[in-house]
Amino acid sequence: MPSIHQIGGIIPVLFSFFDERGAIKLDAFDHQIDHCLENGATGIVLFGFVTQFYRLSFAEKVAITEHCARRLDGRGTLGLTVMEPTPEGQQDLIRLGEDNGVDWIILQPPLGPPPGGRRWLPLIRHLASSTSLAVAVQNAAMTGSTLSIDDLVALQEACPNLRYVKAETDMLDIADFASRHGSNFGVITGNWGIDYPFQRLQGAHGLIPAPSFVRQQVAIHEAFEPGGGGIEAALPIQERILPLMQFFRERSIDEQLLLAKYVFAQRTGLELGGERLPASGPLDRRMVEYVNRLTRRLDG
Repeated sequence: MPSIHQIGGIIPVLFSFFDERGAIKLDAFDHQIDHCLENGATGIVLFGFVTQFYRLSFAEKVAITEHCARRLDGRGTLGLTVMEPTPEGQQDLIRLGEDNGVDWIILQPPLGPPPGGRRWLPLIRHLASSTSLAVAVQNAAMTGSTLSIDDLVALQEACPNLRYVKAETDMLDIADFASRHGSNFGVITGNWGIDYPFQRLQGAHGLIPAPSFVRQQVAIHEAFEPGGGGIEAALPIQERILPLMQFFRERSIDEQLLLAKYVFAQRTGLELGGERLPASGPLDRRMVEYVNRLTRRLDG
């Protein structure tokens, strides 16, 4: 099991690309893994919203996990987001991770009406205690199941393999948690990295973004290492990527992913392919033109 803080840095959650018939393109995962690692990512994550887990069958998740584990081949860490609609489904996904050498899992509330923070605690304890894998808990306002600092500390006392928090609550709450408990938890943020320089300054250990800005976000992360220049080095990089990042975030989930996948494919030489129904495309020409303008700003 990885030690606390062994998992950190920039750990992108990968997109799902589909062909014109809506079938999953496994070779697009190869392309993304290689791109992320070549640009300094420490590993990858599967099956968050960015992977459109809600569009994938369990059999496809099995195929994707097995394929990505082979492609990664120990070059970085592999994490699985666990958000199946039933406890049995979550257990099955955890076993899939164990069978394929996954390094860690990220527990999220089961898909469906949010259980509420404290009502979710027994399931977290049950799932975390059932595996030897390192465990993170998703603590995000959008899930409707936010946990308190006391809840997280108590969970770790009950489940020592619960070593990480995927923190997407109020930015000051995250900062307080990182400064007070960062020696006992790996604090990994998300939300595209919109406030990552601030959170890194407060002691956050890593970021799980989409693969859209890997090189730039690795540079931001490394700016806070000794001799890296700190916040003054990080902010100019963040200023270049922020307009496009914010434009993505202001769209609906499906639309922001369509746009982000379009930009990623254009910039990295990947064939975009199609989408799986129901999809919100096609993208409006005016929006694409504007995104292209923002994209040209990324490299300064």
